Amino acid sequence: MLEPMDTTPGSAERSEPSPLGRTAGEAILRVAQRLTDVLAELAAEHGLTPLQARALRALRDRPSQGRLARALRCTPSRVSLITGELEERGLVTRVPSRSDRRVRVARLTPEGEQVVEAIGARLARESPLTHALGHEELRLLIALLNRLDDADDPAHP
Repeated sequence: MLEPMDTTPGSAERSEPSPLGRTAGEAILRVAQRLTDVLAELAAEHGLTPLQARALRALRDRPSQGRLARALRCTPSRVSLITGELEERGLVTRVPSRSDRRVRVARLTPEGEQVVEAIGARLARESPLTHALGHEELRLLIALLNRLDDADDPAHP
């Protein structure tokens, strides 16, 4: 069982690097690698790279090109290449933006939606997270990981 801990922002001691920080980082990296391996296998079954699979998933939220680049942690020009590859496969289409008709935005095709759903369903079944943690633990983990992700984002002080 997890022990209660203070998770309020700024509650962590920041004067010296903590051995716990290193241990936590190593644990996160191990789990991230396991998830990356599962995603790579599932993406390959659909002829995709893990980055292309992540782009398809992110496109479900209908982001702008800039938001998609931030979500994938890559440059807008790289996003343009990825969406072009996905468009060639019939998984994405580019349509005029509602706010600026000169801009074209990537949207999932029905086939792209099916691929996202198939990968997502299998990832949920095969993820070590769903087997090792309960719903409340997953909610806490998501909150903590989002806080870590936002920690280096100037948009989230």
